[in-house]
Amino acid sequence: MTKNYTRISLKEREIIYKFHLEKKSLSEIAKITGRNKSSISRELTRCKDSDLGYIPDKTETQSRQRQQRHKQLFSNEKLLAFVSEKLHKGWSPEQISGRLKLEKNPLQISHETIYKFSYSKAGKALGWPKLLPRKQPTRRKKLDRKPKKEIIPNLIPISDRPAIIDGRSEIGHWEGDLVIFTSFKSNNLTTLVERKSRFAKLVCNYGKTTAVVVKGISNVFERMPKTSVESITFDRGTEFCSYEKLGIKTYFCEPHSPWQKGGVENFNGRIRRFLPKSFDHKLLSQDLVNTIENTMNNQPRKCLDFRTPFEVFYDTGIIDFVALES
Repeated sequence: MTKNYTRISLKEREIIYKFHLEKKSLSEIAKITGRNKSSISRELTRCKDSDLGYIPDKTETQSRQRQQRHKQLFSNEKLLAFVSEKLHKGWSPEQISGRLKLEKNPLQISHETIYKFSYSKAGKALGWPKLLPRKQPTRRKKLDRKPKKEIIPNLIPISDRPAIIDGRSEIGHWEGDLVIFTSFKSNNLTTLVERKSRFAKLVCNYGKTTAVVVKGISNVFERMPKTSVESITFDRGTEFCSYEKLGIKTYFCEPHSPWQKGGVENFNGRIRRFLPKSFDHKLLSQDLVNTIENTMNNQPRKCLDFRTPFEVFYDTGIIDFVALES
């Protein structure tokens, strides 16, 4: 049976200090104290004085101060009410903490304390986890929150993209993205938007692996004239890591900068009229997205002087929609 975690006591800290000075290994100290090796490692790393090294008394004081800070929401009803009000208004813990500092409010609290309280028994009883930005019922370990290592091979950054692509002066340069619905691991939609014409192609995917997503994009481009597919720009999602199979020049946005492919981002916002985030992904089909694609490609756009994406992409004359409907 797993033992419940208890805070390291001052006596244990003194033992750790003694054997640490004797150069005993982490494993040896862990065995003597009955603690996990990783707990000993964290204790020595986190609670180290910059000049004197690990000092038990000072470490104990710091630990108690941290513990007290984490409890301040319990004891200060005014602060508790303030944080609760802002969370219900959609503020994040960082925004709450930062605003208090900006206003030099006597009530001060760190965003980390708000997060810790939210996932405490008291915070869960108040329903605070559902008020946080990601609404996770339990908090992920810090290890899980570390950014993933770059796995996109031979990546070319968007900063190296030629100016002619940025200027939207010629047909053939695309932007691609993935639209997700009710579940991360679900049916989803690839959106492909040509930069000059805003002409779009939609692909229904029954999975989010790079093999599935890139294959769907490849199938679309293979059916197009080669002159209309010169390059594509993605964000750094792992679903695009096998992009080399497309056989065209590919560029990637800077990390956490999806706005750099603004054409497809704008399109994704517009497509939510037809496919809101709450849309049941199980109902997604290629026939459905084909209908939506046709509708959006034949809507006049102000940025195209009210021509349609279809007309600009295929360089056609103006379609007489009244005649078509009669």
